Amino acid sequence: MKKIFFALAFLVAFQATAQFNRKLVFIGVRGGANFSRLETQDLSIKRPGASTLDFFKTNSTNKTGYVVGAYARIGRKLFIQPEVLLSSKGGTFEIFKDGSTTPVNVDVKFSQIDIPVLIGLKLGPLRFNAGPMASLNIAQGSQLGDALKVYTSQNVNKTIEQATFGFQAGVGLDIRSFNIDLRYESGLSNISQLNLQNNAQFNSKVSLWQLTAGFVLF
Repeated sequence: MKKIFFALAFLVAFQATAQFNRKLVFIGVRGGANFSRLETQDLSIKRPGASTLDFFKTNSTNKTGYVVGAYARIGRKLFIQPEVLLSSKGGTFEIFKDGSTTPVNVDVKFSQIDIPVLIGLKLGPLRFNAGPMASLNIAQGSQLGDALKVYTSQNVNKTIEQATFGFQAGVGLDIRSFNIDLRYESGLSNISQLNLQNNAQFNSKVSLWQLTAGFVLF
């Protein structure tokens, strides 16, 4: 009786594996962490009423945020993988005011809907994928606008661009229905672009590393 039970269990597992291996479309979810930094263009500018220049510099500090969403993978060895992700990002830049050697750190935080479309190659359990990404800004803090409003006559209520473009590239590991991904993301367009006084311009982009775990639903 035990032999019959184990034989039936083996056949069921074998059939499930065969069906999984024949699938061409997979739907799943994934979530994890972003480790992002803000890349700003170094510039010097004088505030109204000030006698010395203020200096803007990039800070290499990484900000930790979250990412969560869903994906569809079409194909097996060669595949295309569109995704919809809710992603929290940010970074820090420094302002040295009035010639001071001690910077004022400005923390920038915002949330986006990311839509990457990846092209990939699967070699055994390993995946390699890369592709373009569009991002839509849905929420932001006030720190960036508060820091820049003294330097410009522009409306800084919305300092983060509504839509930006970038790319993702990375590697993944599939273990049956589970998967792990490590990706690098870089912006191709500025997340903020403000005209300041004296023909100066504040530009910034975000780059990040992203680590996630996922699960194939069906």
